[in-house]
Amino acid sequence: MVSKYTGITYDSRKVEEGNIFVAIPGSKFDGANFIPDAIESGAKMIVAEKDVKVPKGVEFKKVPSVRKALAELSCEFYGHPSKKLKLIGVTGTNGKTTTCYLIQSVLEKAGYKSGLIGTINSGLTTPAASDLQKELADMVAKGCTHCVMEVSSHSLDQERVAGTHFAVAIFTNLTHDHLDFHKDMENYLKAKLKLFSMISKEGVAIVNVDDPYGKIISEVAPGEVIPYGVTQAKHELRDTKHNEFDTKVNDVYFRDNEMTLKINSFEIRTPLIGVPNVYNIVAAYQTGLVFKIPQSTIKKGIEALKSVPGRYQRLDFGQPYSIIIDFAHSPDALQKLIETYRPLTVGKTILVFGCPGDRDRDKRPIMGEIASRLANEVIVTTDDPHSEKPENIIDEIVPRPSSHVAKVVDRKDAIKKALEMAKKGDTVLIAGRGHEKYQDFNGKKIPLDDVEVVREILK
Repeated sequence: MVSKYTGITYDSRKVEEGNIFVAIPGSKFDGANFIPDAIESGAKMIVAEKDVKVPKGVEFKKVPSVRKALAELSCEFYGHPSKKLKLIGVTGTNGKTTTCYLIQSVLEKAGYKSGLIGTINSGLTTPAASDLQKELADMVAKGCTHCVMEVSSHSLDQERVAGTHFAVAIFTNLTHDHLDFHKDMENYLKAKLKLFSMISKEGVAIVNVDDPYGKIISEVAPGEVIPYGVTQAKHELRDTKHNEFDTKVNDVYFRDNEMTLKINSFEIRTPLIGVPNVYNIVAAYQTGLVFKIPQSTIKKGIEALKSVPGRYQRLDFGQPYSIIIDFAHSPDALQKLIETYRPLTVGKTILVFGCPGDRDRDKRPIMGEIASRLANEVIVTTDDPHSEKPENIIDEIVPRPSSHVAKVVDRKDAIKKALEMAKKGDTVLIAGRGHEKYQDFNGKKIPLDDVEVVREILK
């Protein structure tokens, strides 16, 4: 029984009297090295993967996986809050954040009190296990009946959601990203599959079957599988008895700042434009149907969401050209961003972007090629360099600059150059960071918000 303890943590600096301390081995530090500090601070139970001597009055538990133990102990300590909520997990390379925001908007229009956990409000896409269970328990205490959360591949691989009960799991897509961590697409897919193998037989999987990996995902889920897509291709799945969830998507029209589409007989008008947002909207629509929300209410919920911070976010400071901020940090996301706005742009598309350091290096030249091929003007700059030199990252993105591709190391200067270059009818796309407020230079956080940089330059 863990209820006799006062709390649970994996950070020795946060240990309080009566806590459980779980010693997690990390890439830089091993939590086992901080067990004496945790005991000195009052820890009364130590959990580790190797034998540790502890003083009298302190309990010790040896486990095969401390990460899984942290998750399962946290579920128990906080009273299994996911069982008291309708928890919706959204996973995929792109679209998680916007899909979560859309689903929460639909739930709220239906009268449900809901919580949201994800990249924008939680720092990590999916919080550490003890933090996650505490957040869920807080939502239960506040009267929430539903929660929608982003579930990253890292969190699945690191067992952060082990023991968590999902009523619905959604797969958006799988494209090249995070291969510094997963090594290859096969391992990346395996991590995503974990979420769908965790659904109970009463749970529901909502799967984008237009994505090549959708069929594989659909075969893993033990419960009901509801396919969604936008293309008219016939989708052959193991179970096709879900006519009540069929959605016909047609009459999709993009304009500069609005998209209209029909789902079944309901026309939806939204400022969330682009093909990726069509998929995000359909996923949210299917989720509403799963919870038996009337389609007219689902429509209202989708239309009520006017923007998502850092996701196809339009900035208007009275300038005669368009400015879009987006989180696009993978090859597929960057390509879809440019392909969305280029047909809507009378003049030039001017792209500012970079790639983070200490991350998937293979995607750098791929993104450089996509940018130089699809955008009229490209300025390659710094993202989060971490421990790498920004100049080296930029050189890997674009080994050989051309007449329409420039390298500007300082991100503020890069944005300024793009805005000075822009004329009436142009579109400036500022990609890679979205909602983020800081750049990381070798562990040092430097304030930088793309939105505020634009505001300062134009005001």
